[in-house]
Amino acid sequence: MVLGIKSRGQPRAKVKWPVHIQTTRGAISGVTTNISTSGAHISCQEPSEVEGKLRVRIDVPHRRSLNIVARVVWHTVTTPNESTSGFGIGVKFAHISADDRQLLQSLLAKHLERN
Repeated sequence: MVLGIKSRGQPRAKVKWPVHIQTTRGAISGVTTNISTSGAHISCQEPSEVEGKLRVRIDVPHRRSLNIVARVVWHTVTTPNESTSGFGIGVKFAHISADDRQLLQSLLAKHLERN
C-alpha cells in the first residue's frame, strides 16, 4: 500500500504515467495520478466529459504500453490549488489482457515495495 491509498479494495500506487484515451469524440491525453490493478485516476488538461467505455493506452516508462478497455466511473474538475489542476477521470478496468494484467501487477508490486 502506498501512502494509505486502499479505499477501493486494491492498493493504489501514486505514479505519473502518460495516458492516451480514445473516445467517440476524439483522443484525450493525460497522466495517471494513481493506479491499481482494477482502475486508475487520470488527470487531463482538456475537458473530460466522457462516459461509458473507453480505449485507454498507458505508456509505462521503459516498458511496453498497456492497452485497456475501461469504464468511466466519475469525472471532475480539479481546482488550481490542488496538486494536479485540470480535469480528472476515474476509470475501472473493464477488460485487460492477461499479459497486461500480469505486467501491471508486477510493476505495482515493485513500486509498492520501494515506497
